[in-house]
Amino acid sequence: MFGVSVRRGLVAVVATAVLGGSLVACGDGDGSDVFGAGGNGSATASTGGGGADAPSDAVEEGVVKGHVADSAGRPIKGAEIVVDNQLLYDSNMVLTTDDRGNYRAEMPGIAATYSVTASFRKTYHNITYTFRLAPKNPEAFVGREGAVRDFTWKLTGEQADAPDSFHGGSVLFYLDAVNPVDDSYVDSAGVRLTLTPVGPLVDGSTGKTITKSAENTGDGWGVRDVPVGRYTISATLTGESGRTQPLRVRLRDGDRPAAAEVTADFAPYLTDLQRIELELEL
Repeated sequence: MFGVSVRRGLVAVVATAVLGGSLVACGDGDGSDVFGAGGNGSATASTGGGGADAPSDAVEEGVVKGHVADSAGRPIKGAEIVVDNQLLYDSNMVLTTDDRGNYRAEMPGIAATYSVTASFRKTYHNITYTFRLAPKNPEAFVGREGAVRDFTWKLTGEQADAPDSFHGGSVLFYLDAVNPVDDSYVDSAGVRLTLTPVGPLVDGSTGKTITKSAENTGDGWGVRDVPVGRYTISATLTGESGRTQPLRVRLRDGDRPAAAEVTADFAPYLTDLQRIELELEL
C-alpha cells in the first residue's frame, strides 16, 4: 500500500477526492532504517499498486506516482513525498513510499498545478539525518493531467532545484587570522583539508579519501559537497612563501584539545543540511 496524508487547508470535499474515501491506518516509524523504513503514521489510500519494482513510467490522468531509490538503484521504503498544491496555501499531500520504493495517489479534481519534493531520514552512528532527494524531473505539473516523479538519494552533487546547494555536507573551520608566533597574517585560503572515511558512508557504500583546498562557502571557510560519513580529518596551511605546515585540529564545540587529527561525524543543520565545524590552530 502507499502512504498518503493531506495537510490542512483543503476543504473536506477535496480531501475526499484525494483519498478516494478508503483509508487504512499505518503503524508508526521514523524512516531511520535504510531501504526498510517505517511509515510516518499517515493514512494509506487504497489506490492499488503494481507488482513491479518500479511503477510504469506512463502518465495516468489525475494520478501522481513515482519511484525512490538510492544511487545503486536499491528501493527506499518510507521516503516522504510532498505534493505541493501551488494554488491553495498549506494544502499539500504527504505520501510515503512502500516496500518497493513506490508511491501513488489520485489527485483532487481541481484546476491547480503541483510540485513534488522528497526527503528521506536515515540514522547513522546514532544520529538521524534528513536527506533531500534528487528529482529526475523537477518540473511542476497540472493535477488533472497527472505525472510521474521519480527521485534518487544522492550523496553528492548540486541540487537541481536549489542552485549552489549540494547533496553532500560541509566541513567548515575557524582559523585565527593572526599568527600567534610573529603576528603575521594567516590566510584561510591556504588551508587544505584531508578527510579519510572511517567505515562505510551513510548509505553503506565505501568512501574515498578526500583532499580539498578551502573555499569561502558563504557560511565560512571550508569544503563543500562531502558525502555524509564518519571521517578522520587533518589540515595543512600553505603560506605566501610556499611553505606548508601541519595544523592542529579540534571540534569547535568539543572539549578535547587540538591534535594532529580528529575523528568526527556530521551534525544535522537546519532541516536537511549536514555540517562538521572545526577549529584549526598553528
